[in-house]
Amino acid sequence: MIVDRYTKLVLTVIALALTAIAARPWLVDVLEAVRPGPALAQTMAPKYEVAVPRAWGKLVGYSDNNLLLESAEGLRIVDVEGKPPEYPKIKALIRWQ
Repeated sequence: MIVDRYTKLVLTVIALALTAIAARPWLVDVLEAVRPGPALAQTMAPKYEVAVPRAWGKLVGYSDNNLLLESAEGLRIVDVEGKPPEYPKIKALIRWQ
């Protein structure tokens, strides 16, 4: 009796899986028609426009809205996120001794 129930359960799961596989192409078409279109950007302007003086050095890296610049004085970490006129501002100046 238990084996019969187990067999019926396994066959039911297999039947449901096969039905889902067979119905998937039609469901995708229906869902595509209902799904909203992709969101598009309204403007092409960048979030921040920053002018960094060339005298501060050559760009070495960028992460977490910080620039890593290398000059004759050493390495500078420049924060580029903020409001004008306070940015760009130097967060750290690293000098090698």
